[in-house]
Amino acid sequence: MRRSQRCWRCAGGIGPMKRLRGWNPFYMGKSRSLSYIETKDEGGKQDPMKKRLLYVVNDPRYFVTHRLPLAHRVVEEGYEVHIALPFETAALPASKDLELITSNQIKAHNIPLSRSGTNPYNEIKTIIHLNRIIREIQPDVIHGITIKAVLYSGILSLNRKQTAAVFAIPGLGHVFIANGLKAKLIRFLASNWYRLVFRNSRAIAIFQNEFDSEYFVRNRYLKSEQIILIPGCGVDIEKFHPSPKEPSEPIVVMLPARLQVDKGVQDFVDAAAILKNKGLQVRMVLVGYADFDRPGGVTEEQLKRWQNEYSVEWWGHSTNMPATLQKAHIICLPSHGGEGFPKVLIEAAACGLPIVTTNIPGCRDSVRKNQTALIVEPKNPIQLADALETFITAPELRARFGAAGRELVKQHYTEPMFINRSLEVYKRVLQLT
Repeated sequence: MRRSQRCWRCAGGIGPMKRLRGWNPFYMGKSRSLSYIETKDEGGKQDPMKKRLLYVVNDPRYFVTHRLPLAHRVVEEGYEVHIALPFETAALPASKDLELITSNQIKAHNIPLSRSGTNPYNEIKTIIHLNRIIREIQPDVIHGITIKAVLYSGILSLNRKQTAAVFAIPGLGHVFIANGLKAKLIRFLASNWYRLVFRNSRAIAIFQNEFDSEYFVRNRYLKSEQIILIPGCGVDIEKFHPSPKEPSEPIVVMLPARLQVDKGVQDFVDAAAILKNKGLQVRMVLVGYADFDRPGGVTEEQLKRWQNEYSVEWWGHSTNMPATLQKAHIICLPSHGGEGFPKVLIEAAACGLPIVTTNIPGCRDSVRKNQTALIVEPKNPIQLADALETFITAPELRARFGAAGRELVKQHYTEPMFINRSLEVYKRVLQLT
């Protein structure tokens, strides 16, 4: 019997294998028609002489903003580059991002990888899809980015002696700072999964701040020799630059982040109320996607109440962050924790903007206290309001902190610096045995 005539039992019933290709999660053969985007230049063919690199990510937008310039450089270095990611996301339309990703000889593969889903069946289906892609590509290096991508690609790379692994840990995330029962259970599972993944002698972990790397070593998730520290993902200082002059008043204080409780959004609103009661003329602006259905997200009712009662503005998701940041006078990120090295803070610094942020790992690492930013304790809206008032009432101070921030980025956090550091990681991991 020919392969296309065989039958396969699945949750949806029994039918010809040929009809099931492209969506059956348990089919391990090739299925490119619905899960693969070929670039025009390559036509889907693999060059046996090239090193093959597979990125695994859960969000096309995140990859575009944080890793796409690196991927382009990797192509220039002679690698064959693939990326496994969800073509559709619950948060934002992914079509434009996919077009950007595949425009430069990068091959995209669809996997049903969600950012926060916990349904066991769906997660197993994702792992099976990813395993099929890895078997087809036979990558020399797998680069997993964010917790799920790291854990799933990590477990699949354990027994692949010909494949090295790079795992980017951009912050501990919500799971490692939340106290709910569900979060504690997921944290327990993730912790033991990390220990298993890093048994791989050809695995390297990239951390963005020392606190996170020390946390992993202290809890015996990995060995210290498996760690590389790369602060941030770099900023294009030609795109992110200061406005020729400050925007006109009233002062705009901007919080650019997803509308999540962990980002300190409620503290920002409480600080807005304090400043309003003091009679200060200031516009408090939220910029970021509101995922109302995600655990830990701001509800639609909350957002409407903030707008009505406290005159807090919500500009929605920005597709042009350089232009958006240039409309602000002050950037505020009162995060509660779980940050790696917030890119928006170094983008803001590159734009010559003063910053108010919190004394947590990642946020405090990306600024210089009392030079480029004022640092307050998390979950303290009174301190937050006081720090914001300091900048609101002192234009000379804003200018001085902004200029120092721009210089800090130019010296330490430019995009070429990040790309060169990452290329060295790939070279190093390929030499491991």
